[in-house]
Amino acid sequence: MSVTAAHNLQGACVISIAGRFDFSSHPEFRGAFSALTPGINVIVDFSATTYIDSAALGMLLLLRDRVGDARHIQLAGCKGQPDQVLRIANFHKLFRYESP
Repeated sequence: MSVTAAHNLQGACVISIAGRFDFSSHPEFRGAFSALTPGINVIVDFSATTYIDSAALGMLLLLRDRVGDARHIQLAGCKGQPDQVLRIANFHKLFRYESP
């Protein structure tokens, strides 16, 4: 599992998650968004994510609390098991959502 953060040309923070997104990812994921200012647009890139669990859902809610509004967060590249879990938890309605 790896978590990386970078800014794109539009100024949004892109957080990319590769591999498993579970409780062991908490320190890296939190580090990726801890310095963000409220109101910034964030894209969480799930295109290389193979697995998520309930801890990952909780971390996405922590990100929402940090940014201040779920409308500023896009969950992108959701497919396979991560897409299924996010849809079961209705996160596709809570956040801006993109699946291939």
